[in-house]
Amino acid sequence: MAPGAAVATMNLMTAARIAPLRIVIAGGGVAALETLMALHDLGEAQFRLTLVAPREDFVLRAMSVAVPFSAGHVTHVSLDEACAEFGAERRRTGVEAVDAAARRVHCSDGTELDYDVLVLATGAVGRPAYANALTFTDDDPVLIGGLLRDIEQGYCPSLALVVPPSGSWSLPVYELALLIARHAYEAGMELPMHVVTPEPAPLAIFGPPASAAVTELLEQAGITVHTDSYASIEPGGRITLMPGERRLHVARVVALPTVDGRAMPGVPADDHGFVPTDEHGRVIGCAGVYAVGDGANFPVKQGGLAAQQADAAARHIAAGAGAPVEPVPFRPVMRGLLLTGSEPRFMRNPVAGGGGPAQVSDETLWWPPAKVVGHYLAPWLARHAALAGSPRPGRHSIEVEAELPTERHLRPLTIAPDEGRAAHAVGAPKRA
Repeated sequence: MAPGAAVATMNLMTAARIAPLRIVIAGGGVAALETLMALHDLGEAQFRLTLVAPREDFVLRAMSVAVPFSAGHVTHVSLDEACAEFGAERRRTGVEAVDAAARRVHCSDGTELDYDVLVLATGAVGRPAYANALTFTDDDPVLIGGLLRDIEQGYCPSLALVVPPSGSWSLPVYELALLIARHAYEAGMELPMHVVTPEPAPLAIFGPPASAAVTELLEQAGITVHTDSYASIEPGGRITLMPGERRLHVARVVALPTVDGRAMPGVPADDHGFVPTDEHGRVIGCAGVYAVGDGANFPVKQGGLAAQQADAAARHIAAGAGAPVEPVPFRPVMRGLLLTGSEPRFMRNPVAGGGGPAQVSDETLWWPPAKVVGHYLAPWLARHAALAGSPRPGRHSIEVEAELPTERHLRPLTIAPDEGRAAHAVGAPKRA
C-alpha cells in the first residue's frame, strides 16, 4: 500500500472510532439481515447500525412450497433478537421516502432518521400475472392445499403450471409439478400435467447439466413441458401457447406471480419500480445509498442472489470506511435446491464465469444445505434451528463454497460456517 493510502486509511479508521458511521438498513428480509451480519463482522465498532422494518419477524419462505405436502416449514425469527445479537438499533417502522441530499429517511410512523449510508433492502411485490389462473405465492400455502384435496377427490383431472414472461423465479413451478405428481400418484389418481415456460429449457439458468436432470425427472413423472412458450389464458382452463397458436385445455391453471419493485420517493427507479445499481450495489445517481435484493434491478430475483448482493455492498461500505477488506463486486453464482418428492437436487452455476463448471447433484454442494445460501445468514439460521431444537440437516459430503474471500488472518468471522468445523472444507463422509 502506498504511504498516502496508508495515512488515508488510518485517518478514516480513526475518524470512524470517534464518530461511528451511521448505517441505516431498510428492510427485514434476506438481503437486510445478510447486510446487517456482514457489516457487523466487517466493521465491528466502526459502524452504528440501525435496522428499519415494520414487521416483527424475519420470515424465510423458501420452503413454503413444501408446506402443503408436509415436507417443510416456514422459518420465523424475531428481528428484535437478530438486532440484539448483531449490535443494531431496531426501529419498528418502514421507510417511506428518502432525502438523499440531506441524508435522511422519512418513516411511516412520522419520524425521521439521519444516515451516512443507507441500504435499501425493501424487496419487491408480486402481483397476479393472469386474471384467469390461480396465483401461487409463497405466503399462501392454503391455495395448494385446496388444490391437492380437489385432486384426491377427482375434481381436478388435469393441471397446467405457468411461468409468466418476466419477473418471476421459475424454480417453484418445477417443485410444484414434481411434488403434485408424486402426491397424485400416491393417491392413486391419474393427473395429466403441463408446465408452460418461456425458458429455452427447464431451469436453463442453472446450465445444461441441471436442465437435463430436471427434464429427466419431469419425463419420469409424466409431466409435459412446453418451453419457449408464452401463455394466453382464457376462462375455463383454455390456454393458447405462443408462438404457434397451440392449444391446451385443462381443469385448473396455476401461475407464478409477476414481480415489481417498490418504488420509493427520492430514489431512482425504472418503469417497474426496480432501483438501478452498479456492481457494488450503489444506487446510480444517489450518493450514499445502496440497494440490494429483489428491489434492485438485477433481473433474477432469488434469496441466494440477494445475499450475494448484500455481501458485495457490505464489503464496499466497509472498505470505504477504511476497514482492511477489499471490495468484491457482485458476481452472481446461482445455487438452487430443487425439491422433487424424493431426493432433492442441488444445482450450482457461476453465471458470471470463472467459478468452475455448472453442477447438479443429489449430494450437498454447499454447507449448510439450505434453500437460501447466504455467507452469514445460512449458518446463522442453521445454528438458530439447532438451538431451537429443530433437527439438523444430514451431514453428507460438504464443501463450504458460499464463503467470501474474507481476510480471516486479520479477524475471524462473527459466524463460522458450522460450529466446530473447518472454514473452507469439511471432511464428512459421503452418503453411501
